[in-house]
Amino acid sequence: MDLSKLTVVDLTALRNAIAVEMKTREAAAIEKARTDISAIAASVGIPVAILMGKASTKEAGVKNKAAVKYRDPSNPNNQWTGRGRSPAWVKALETAGTLDSAKV
Repeated sequence: MDLSKLTVVDLTALRNAIAVEMKTREAAAIEKARTDISAIAASVGIPVAILMGKASTKEAGVKNKAAVKYRDPSNPNNQWTGRGRSPAWVKALETAGTLDSAKV
């Protein structure tokens, strides 16, 4: 293409057309990369957010269970990790001053 034969109007139109085409191609390349990365992450079972370092395991929905720190002496099925709101049986043991007996 011989640009020397184009008018200023033609060159401006060409520049604008190139800008539009560049944005279109960049968007297509980004979408393809996202699709490829998602496929790779799914094949190894890792959320994309973690793979890209954008999220912690908690933000990505991966749950790590905390270890049980307290177990109800009267009902071993009642357990508490020491995190969050304390259950009624823990409050009762605290009131009685015997919470240490429930430590695992």
